[in-house]
Amino acid sequence: MGVGQKIAILTYQSRHRKTYDTLCLLKAKGYQTVSVYASPLHYKKKFKPLFEHRPGIMEEMPSTKELCHNFGYTYIEGKLEELEIPSDNIVLICGAGILSDAFVASHVIINSHPGYLPNCRGLDAYKWAIYKGEPIGVTSHFLGTEIDTGKLINRKRIEIEEGDTFHTVAGKVYENEIYLLVSAIEVQKDSYLELPSEGYPVHKRMPRECEEELLMLFEKRKKTEIKKRRGEI
Repeated sequence: MGVGQKIAILTYQSRHRKTYDTLCLLKAKGYQTVSVYASPLHYKKKFKPLFEHRPGIMEEMPSTKELCHNFGYTYIEGKLEELEIPSDNIVLICGAGILSDAFVASHVIINSHPGYLPNCRGLDAYKWAIYKGEPIGVTSHFLGTEIDTGKLINRKRIEIEEGDTFHTVAGKVYENEIYLLVSAIEVQKDSYLELPSEGYPVHKRMPRECEEELLMLFEKRKKTEIKKRRGEI
């Protein structure tokens, strides 16, 4: 592989921060043969979380179509199930609906999950890690047949440092999510650990009553982790 590898990006037709940052990093690393396949976004938020922990759309951020034009990348729109993506492309997921079993079986598909798998599967992984005392981290993996499963490529724990806040750690999670997604293209191993699903539930959006405890739980965990590193406990 290398910068000559053909890359396919799955995303949405609307402006999308993760897609923007992924394309910028691919361009910075010298990848030239990149095709973006954008499908309609049907999902609409039904509630506003108490704490936003994902970066939003920047005011001057160009559309994905415009960014592809500027970078010399290919941009294709269509329904996800109708898009024809060559099997010699490595597929990176920036945003997508449910992929067919046939598509998953015939393509190399990489996902970067903002949680330490298998501990925190599903939505709001960072929040659930704090709430349940699980490792905070990011995982890149080949797409499996179940949610947030498949063969492990890489994973990284995110430590809470002095001076960190709930939102600065969320920022570290997001930055590593982008980095692990792009760097996964070059990872080659003789064998890959299979991420288990049994015993690890798939989380839904965190309800408000749980969110209300997050900042308190974060500060409590921060104090404990810092004391452990100092050898005080």
